[in-house]
Amino acid sequence: MDQWITTSEAAARLGVKRGTLYSYVSRGVLVSRRQPGQSESLFDRTQIDSLAAAKHDGRRAGDRLLRFRAVATRVSSIRDDRLYLRGRDVAEVCAAMDFAAAARFVLAVDGPRQVATVDDAVIAAVDVERRIPLAVALIAAHDPLRVDRTDASARVLGLLPALTRAVPEIDWAHPWVDLLATTLIDNGLAASTTAARVAASARAGVFDALLAGYAALSGPLHGGAPAAAYDMVDAVVAGTPVERALADAVIDGRLPGFGHVVYGGPDPRARIVFDRIRHDMPDSPALAAADQLTARAGRPVNVDLASAVVARELELGPRAGEVLFQYGRTVGMAAHVVEEYGEAPLRWRGSPNGADRATS
Repeated sequence: MDQWITTSEAAARLGVKRGTLYSYVSRGVLVSRRQPGQSESLFDRTQIDSLAAAKHDGRRAGDRLLRFRAVATRVSSIRDDRLYLRGRDVAEVCAAMDFAAAARFVLAVDGPRQVATVDDAVIAAVDVERRIPLAVALIAAHDPLRVDRTDASARVLGLLPALTRAVPEIDWAHPWVDLLATTLIDNGLAASTTAARVAASARAGVFDALLAGYAALSGPLHGGAPAAAYDMVDAVVAGTPVERALADAVIDGRLPGFGHVVYGGPDPRARIVFDRIRHDMPDSPALAAADQLTARAGRPVNVDLASAVVARELELGPRAGEVLFQYGRTVGMAAHVVEEYGEAPLRWRGSPNGADRATS
């Protein structure tokens, strides 16, 4: 990763306005430079991250530990309730690319690199939602280069066919499946993405970092949420009153399929998938159930509800949404892992009980 970053990225990492950043320069706290033809000044990335750590907890600048607002990424961004992948609106990505092309775009790599193969029969013996993490774990176990960080993006691209083979019950070529997986590629620093980046910060290999991300993704409030949304949609299709279905679906005070910690309005990913379903199958019973739930929920929908409708209409089963989440997010997590390899190692650390320094 380049040592020098723009004014906008430096301000984002510090969580300050651009004017504050320039005041640091005038006081000698930071050093900037200008390049001919560039509209923004450039700042030393390491110096910015060190200042972010020092501002947060008073540690010496050389420790370079993070607070989340200091973390910047080029993989994706969310502005005004719109999701951008590598700077391109997710709606444009979905309109112009299938999942394979979007994966190459987000991973910024031209083609795959061969990875180790595993026994598909071993993977088929476990529950469907465990097969993708198991396939990655087995491939990592048989990969002599599992700690080698070179060509990580190409190796993950080469991993994807093994993941689809692990779950043959899903028609991966179906347009709805492909579209949903594409919308799920990345959504900023979610729990799974952060977990993968933490592992990468300790210089875990890309496959092991993915496993850390899958562990976080498995929670019912993250990658497991589509299963709860599926049960809710399925209940309404079967005749359960909408109010009862909504009440039964609540998990830890959250309603799966509705609301989002990032988006104030409807999830743009949900809109993309629902628009496609409504165009292709306007009389879908699962879509009608989702519309009834939305009318009563009083909250904007998120992509988990769209995922539930896809799984229910295609008869994929309640856990298919989690599998599709794992598959799509594999690409985004890998892109973040590769990006993290370019940062200072071991920069993700908290301060338990306000201690000045924690031990390993």
